[in-house]
Amino acid sequence: MFNSIKSKLFLWFLVVFSILFLGLGIFLYYKLEDIAVGSIDNHLHAETQLLASLLDVEENRIEWELEKAQVGDYTVPFSGHYYQIALSNQVIIAKSPSLANESLPLPLEKTARILTIKGPKGEPLRLMNYPVRFPTRTIIIQAADSLADTYSLLRSFKTIILIILPVTFIISSIGVIMITSLSLRTLSGFSNRVSRITEKNLNERIEEKGVDKELLPLAASFNNMMTRIEDAFIKQRQFLSDASHELRTPTSVIKSYCDVTLKKERNKNEYEEALNVIRDASERMALLIQKILDISRLETKDILLKKEVIDIGAILNNVYKLMLPIAEENNIEILLNNGKKVDVSGDRERLTELFINLIDNAIKYNKKGGKVIISSEMENGFIIITISDTGIGISDEHLDKIFDRFYRVDKSRGEVSGAGLGLSIVKAIIDAHNGKIEVKSRTGEGSEFKIMLPINLT
Repeated sequence: MFNSIKSKLFLWFLVVFSILFLGLGIFLYYKLEDIAVGSIDNHLHAETQLLASLLDVEENRIEWELEKAQVGDYTVPFSGHYYQIALSNQVIIAKSPSLANESLPLPLEKTARILTIKGPKGEPLRLMNYPVRFPTRTIIIQAADSLADTYSLLRSFKTIILIILPVTFIISSIGVIMITSLSLRTLSGFSNRVSRITEKNLNERIEEKGVDKELLPLAASFNNMMTRIEDAFIKQRQFLSDASHELRTPTSVIKSYCDVTLKKERNKNEYEEALNVIRDASERMALLIQKILDISRLETKDILLKKEVIDIGAILNNVYKLMLPIAEENNIEILLNNGKKVDVSGDRERLTELFINLIDNAIKYNKKGGKVIISSEMENGFIIITISDTGIGISDEHLDKIFDRFYRVDKSRGEVSGAGLGLSIVKAIIDAHNGKIEVKSRTGEGSEFKIMLPINLT
């Protein structure tokens, strides 16, 4: 029953509303009662003080000016306003005409007190018993006022509360239901919009203009998520297209040589030549597939790195020695400015592959007579290896895409062999080692790659 947001909100409103209004109603009722009864008590206190001021007692003689108090409601029989005066021996010596032949139904006491009693006709009265001590004797004054009007006021207030409470609850409930329905309508719209999105219309977005403030972050987050998904699908399509393109060449070579060789009888040398070409194409295809699998496994953490504490300087020295003949063959000067020994926790084989790929690119995309400079420094717990070249450079429009699989700058296509996976592998290896890579480049002036790897502090 309460498995929807609307029903939960309504239940919460019902509980909170009932507690608050019931508590407020009870509080106001008793507060009003205190005020009304307190007002009568103050009036009774003033009346008893007035009656006491009209008394004059000397030895056995009592004189008073009670005629001054025989006015107003005190003269109307059973008006609800009464007083009586008595001696300490319970003998009543004076009372208001409003009592007629009755007396206030309360024993005369020598202590001051105020309480609620029933009057001569059974009506509720508020009575004050007030002893006044004179040198020769004690006089007891009692004054009473009717509580009928006060109780009538309290009953009216209670009736109003009992009427207002359900009416207010009904109106507020309707308001809560309408507001929640209108608010949740946006979510329903979100759901309908999302249900219509498929791989064919990933460019669909939720309109953020006019969305409630509370739901705006949801709409923005969803749109950002869809942008990332769309980018991922675009990259996936591009990846499949590029992979198909790269694999088509060796596949076509294998098929063509098979078809041509099988058309007629060949001699041994022709068969060997065809098989060598087929083997080379197969090896290229296998290497390409292996690289794709390596990138995927590195990105999904499926490859367990053989981490050990290794000196990054030693790896750079080994890579430098491996790449030096290739650099000399391409008329490129390669320089190594290696600093002191720095240990990192990493996979020796993968890190070697990382630097070979970067230095190989720096040589391939360099100019004749150009330079490749390798240097390292420590900063904020990282070893920063910089590989810079004086090559053709990369334009700004390509910089943010060079780590994508199969991506190659158009300018280099056809001039330099390769599948465009080298930098993708570099990025995957760096990420697997919790490192970072930054690239700066200017067209025609060269590129600079900065690799940051955390230093091993153990």
